[in-house]
Amino acid sequence: MHQQDLIDQFAIQRVITEYAWFVDRRDWDALVATFADTVVVDYTAMSGGDAETLPGPEQVDRWRRDLGVLDGTQHVVTGVIADVTGDTATATANVLAWLRRDNVPGGRLWHNGGTYEFELRRAGERWRISRLVARPIWIEGNMGVFAQ
Repeated sequence: MHQQDLIDQFAIQRVITEYAWFVDRRDWDALVATFADTVVVDYTAMSGGDAETLPGPEQVDRWRRDLGVLDGTQHVVTGVIADVTGDTATATANVLAWLRRDNVPGGRLWHNGGTYEFELRRAGERWRISRLVARPIWIEGNMGVFAQ
């Protein structure tokens, strides 16, 4: 592996870690910087519906609204494996997610485990996420924690 390959691998792991870190800390402004100008978000395997293509800031605003009702979240992302081809990359990672909201009927936790699949693009010196696909292996708990 060449030095640039190692640099790219680390940078991709970093942006994926930042993505989860900023979501859990509700650092919405920093989260925008992890995304390309346009991002495809696909949670269809978890919750049905259709994949969406949105400007990065609009996707972050959606998460700000949807996750803002929660009392806390924790996403543990590990085992990132990336393949780089020039200025594009694909990556996969294991993920465990806990979403908590107190005082809702049916229990305060909804949690799941699975994988994330990413597509990324190099933007200057930084990698940015252009596609995120969630692939659950298991889901437990009360999805009612998201009720508005």
